[in-house]
Amino acid sequence: MVTDDELKQIMPNCAAAKRDAYLPFIQQAMQEFEVTSYLREAAFLAQLAHESGELRYMEEIASGAAYEGRANLGNTQPGDGKRYKGRGPIQLTGRANYERYGGLLGLDLVNNPTIAATPEVGFRIAGQFWKLNGLNALADQQDIRQITKRINGGYNGLDDRIKYYERAKKVLNKDDAVDAAAGAVAPAAPAASTAATGDAPAYPGTVLRQGSKGAAVQTMQQRLADLGYGIGADGNFGPGTRAAVADFQGKKGLTSDGSCGPATWTALWS
Repeated sequence: MVTDDELKQIMPNCAAAKRDAYLPFIQQAMQEFEVTSYLREAAFLAQLAHESGELRYMEEIASGAAYEGRANLGNTQPGDGKRYKGRGPIQLTGRANYERYGGLLGLDLVNNPTIAATPEVGFRIAGQFWKLNGLNALADQQDIRQITKRINGGYNGLDDRIKYYERAKKVLNKDDAVDAAAGAVAPAAPAASTAATGDAPAYPGTVLRQGSKGAAVQTMQQRLADLGYGIGADGNFGPGTRAAVADFQGKKGLTSDGSCGPATWTALWS
């Protein structure tokens, strides 16, 4: 789960007092709506950073008058435009959306629209939107373009969103952090499968992920095959291997990102 220090690194312009006030609600929303792997967290926080100006804005600056009479937003009553202006870190807009998300969250947002701008409610709305629109699955695929389109309707601010996303991935990927700390340690030669004894071969010194090739990948694949996964040990880290790794990680309570770093490597032989 994202920490204050990690949030500071991802959103360096967010004031400490605001991080302190918002972080518990960000964490709760991420847990409630299954934003629980580093890839999901990175995508979620990147989009929030862009949409809210690094948590600076929880309510649209404009009055909302431009939405008056917008039938596509469900604004059918006089004053609905201003009443149901954009609120929350991923701005909820329009009577129909306030009614829909209020119903999903068990909240009366129609009669109490301003609570959508509070951290207690705003981050839950963002989380509900995220899960409802299938963004966890897209985050697992690292499809930041499609995530942006589903949030924005287009690709406005895509470069900025990608900037936050790449930064968040570096901050949140614990396996990469371990590799960086190891720094000058030379990769060890991978050992053959040791399924019978359970003794772990030396970690190869770098995170194995989709696209990786070589003997270390083959050793990992053989271990997965020994554990019952129906994959071949060809030394080519493809989509099938990634799916097997992610499934194994989920069963072991690890971050299910489909990449094999030190923690996953050790768990394979534990």
